[in-house]
Amino acid sequence: MKFQKLFSAVLAIGLLASCVTPKVHKDLQSRYDALSEEARGLRKANEDCEMLTKEQAASLAKLKTAVKKLENDTTVLGKEIRSWVSKYDNLNKQYEYLLSNNSSLMAASAKENKALMMQLEALQEKLAGKEDSLAMREKRVNELESAIARKDSSMNYLRNKIANALTGFEGKGLTIYTKNGQVYVSMENSLLFASGSYAVAKRGQEALTNIAGVLADNDDINILVEGHTDNDAFNGSGVIKDNWDLSVMRATSVVKILTNAANLSQDRITAAGRGEFSPLVENNSAENKAKNRRTEIILTPDLSELVKILETE
Repeated sequence: MKFQKLFSAVLAIGLLASCVTPKVHKDLQSRYDALSEEARGLRKANEDCEMLTKEQAASLAKLKTAVKKLENDTTVLGKEIRSWVSKYDNLNKQYEYLLSNNSSLMAASAKENKALMMQLEALQEKLAGKEDSLAMREKRVNELESAIARKDSSMNYLRNKIANALTGFEGKGLTIYTKNGQVYVSMENSLLFASGSYAVAKRGQEALTNIAGVLADNDDINILVEGHTDNDAFNGSGVIKDNWDLSVMRATSVVKILTNAANLSQDRITAAGRGEFSPLVENNSAENKAKNRRTEIILTPDLSELVKILETE
């Protein structure tokens, strides 16, 4: 808005003076266009940041719910322990009372005392087990929170590394964002493929080579490459018969470039075709169809540490 007011003021002064040359007008128009383009870029960056914030908030809410459940379980276990402690105290008082009686009562109650001692020993064992279980629960909660924080930190670091490696590509058919603890690198087909083709264009190869360089330094990340199309029918006569075939072939082409560019281990990367069945938006306009024609590289952290913690008895 400030830029528009500035331009309008300059234009008005020029008109009043009746001496604006075509060159001055052209320079002013060029400056206005550049400022307008910069403003659009800033708005787009702000929208991406807001989307990322919402997704991270949703993921954090899910993790907090899981941690809250463990905390509730720990509270229930604590109540059980207090109940056993109370029972133990009562039995111990009864035992001490018997010991305070005379020898004849002690002799007559020998059998009962033996049974009471057995009960006390059993309760002590149960109490020790409950206390160990409570300590283990608390340890698991702390380990889970630490592991989740480490995963979030490593994935944010990975996203930033990829963004730095793809400087100059973002906003030109390429978008990077996080969702459910995963990093998504989404590339429109205008960057990668010609219409109906699964051969990666030179500009797309450059972007994929940069991504492969980052992934080679993070061998604990699993990689899924998904090909997507719009809902326009593909009437092929060769090996590609429909959108399913096209999306799979495009995903496979991307996988081959990634593995060849950085010698990535093939057991950590998967190619998948989704055809037209996972659109970002409705296929009701040429612009929306262009958004749906995309290839996504989905990066997932190694979750074996979290699974191991959850499976610990």
